[in-house]
Amino acid sequence: MSAVSSIGFLLHPGEQVVVQSAIARAQACGFEAWTALEDPEAAMREHGSDTALLVTLGGDGTFLYGARLAAPRRIPVVGVNRGRLGFLNDVEIDALPAAISRFAAGDYTTQRRALLQIALDEAADPVLAINEIVVRARDVNVVRLRVDVDDDLLGAFDADGVVVATATGSTAYALSAGGPPVDPRVRAVVVVPLAAHAVISRPVVIPEQLDVRVTVERGRVFVAADGRSVAWLADGGSIVIKPGPELEVVRFTDSPSFNARLRQKFRYGIPHRDLLLEPVDGDLPGAQGGASGPP
Repeated sequence: MSAVSSIGFLLHPGEQVVVQSAIARAQACGFEAWTALEDPEAAMREHGSDTALLVTLGGDGTFLYGARLAAPRRIPVVGVNRGRLGFLNDVEIDALPAAISRFAAGDYTTQRRALLQIALDEAADPVLAINEIVVRARDVNVVRLRVDVDDDLLGAFDADGVVVATATGSTAYALSAGGPPVDPRVRAVVVVPLAAHAVISRPVVIPEQLDVRVTVERGRVFVAADGRSVAWLADGGSIVIKPGPELEVVRFTDSPSFNARLRQKFRYGIPHRDLLLEPVDGDLPGAQGGASGPP
């Protein structure tokens, strides 16, 4: 590892104290350290060229923001949970100094995550999303949206909108809208119609390498990327959602698996009776360890 390499810490104002021990550990391991607070984009422009790792400290929203900054620069990211759900974060704050040491020692792997991108202006950088692109009616009106996948018609939906999600984002808005959870190691995109007025309008899983065009045939919609409204479209307007840059997420041997996260965070696959017994992390009925409850 180069002596000029640095580790960046993306955090909210007021969180500086809790990362002091991690910053000290990074410096002890031979890294320089920098923090991004009020203007993370400026901090990334200044330090991105020599950054070996970006640590995001917060909830899933902070991780998503950091991922969009890091992926185009091919900077690995590790998420530290300080939020309520923390589905995307692998490390708790008290374990962060040890995680820095393990990273410095090379005791980690990386897991690839795909991003989506849309070009709204030829002169500007594309808009990136690690979770999803949403095209949705502005109010409670039904709109008609045509969805083409690589110029092949998937369907025209009278609906509230459409969600196009990565495998990472399949457990976010897409899941709430009835889509399937998809292991992020799968190279897939999920297309989920929102409250479609049709008997058969189920979510569809497609290869992530394909382009998805969403065209407004009737109505007015907004376009959002990871929850940020980025454009408005009306009759005849369209966007093309393309594969974006790839993100490397740092993982350790004790990082929770995707299946464990589903059980821990969403209680997926836990029998109702066991939920009523307030299950404790670690065991399902019949699993090694004995007690009922989800890992």
